[in-house]
Amino acid sequence: MTPPPALSLGETLRPVTPVSPHGTLLQGIVVTATSSAVRGLVPGQTVAQRYRVERWLGAGGSSTVYEATDLHQDLRVALKVLAVPHADASMVARFRQEVEHARALEHVNILRVFDVGVDGERHFLTVELLDGVDLRQRLMERRATLAEALRWLTHATVALEHAHGRGVLHRDVKPANLFITRTGVLKLMDFGLAKSTHVMGTTAQGAVLGTPEYMAPEQVTGNPAVSPATDLYALGVVAYELFTGQLPFRHPEPVPLMFLHVQERPVPPRTLRPALPEPFEHVVLRLLEKRPDDRYRSAAELRTALAKLWPHALNADASVTARAPAPPLARARAPAREAARAERNVPAVTPPMPLAPCCPEPTAPTRAPRRP
Repeated sequence: MTPPPALSLGETLRPVTPVSPHGTLLQGIVVTATSSAVRGLVPGQTVAQRYRVERWLGAGGSSTVYEATDLHQDLRVALKVLAVPHADASMVARFRQEVEHARALEHVNILRVFDVGVDGERHFLTVELLDGVDLRQRLMERRATLAEALRWLTHATVALEHAHGRGVLHRDVKPANLFITRTGVLKLMDFGLAKSTHVMGTTAQGAVLGTPEYMAPEQVTGNPAVSPATDLYALGVVAYELFTGQLPFRHPEPVPLMFLHVQERPVPPRTLRPALPEPFEHVVLRLLEKRPDDRYRSAAELRTALAKLWPHALNADASVTARAPAPPLARARAPAREAARAERNVPAVTPPMPLAPCCPEPTAPTRAPRRP
């Protein structure tokens, strides 16, 4: 029997409108972030006679974000203004869709959305103002411990469980859309590409929206349709990045990169990080299965699997702490301490290594034992 011919790249992938990791639409060119000279709004300016701009926070390819004060509620909020050149009908529809979906999702691990409106040519929405950094920036600073990574993945999973339970798919889970507050709480944000499982979305037929680095195979090919398993695949890419420090698939061009998600198997995480406990690798690889049916059946099932990883995470982190070299000052003082113990004839005692930091060192010196 003659095997069927292999599909070419063009036959496998549909027309795409991918989004960069920074939220920038890639429609032929990369749109750079808005410069400070054309930020549009200035401190003190009022939007919709309600929101007073306090300062500029940042910008992407399609919107600019400001810190503002809600004069009706006396509340600081984040004001997201859609860039005028991008305010076509489809973009405005997705902009309003973000509010529609997010308003229905009241959860501690999901960014709260307050209002949406139009002020002249400006389409805007207001959301909860957060203090912290997104996971993308956090990963650039240092590698997370397994306990940190597991906590963040659990928070994201619980957020997806809540959204999926209300018929909402996110479709763009990535580090830039996962915000970590100063208190350590992770919040899922930016439902601009969200889609109801009950209603057709605003994406044109045959088009693909998403971030190539985190897109599930079915999100690329359209077969089968996107489902909660699509968000779990993207979270699996985030988990791979957290545990190994790199993405499972890399390519400078978006379309070939998406093709890798469809056809290639990822390098097992333990190949890149041998000390990673095997159960972590099992969870990640199951999330990255090509067929949605081979992944976890739901976010709830994933949450249960993540809960079983805590003993492995704590033990692995404690082992790393035990192997870490002492700071230079501590190493310099060690011989003096050993000499003092020998002089007093007091045996040195090594306390057991705690699983996690417990408490600070005492600020006052302890009293030396009396000589016999």
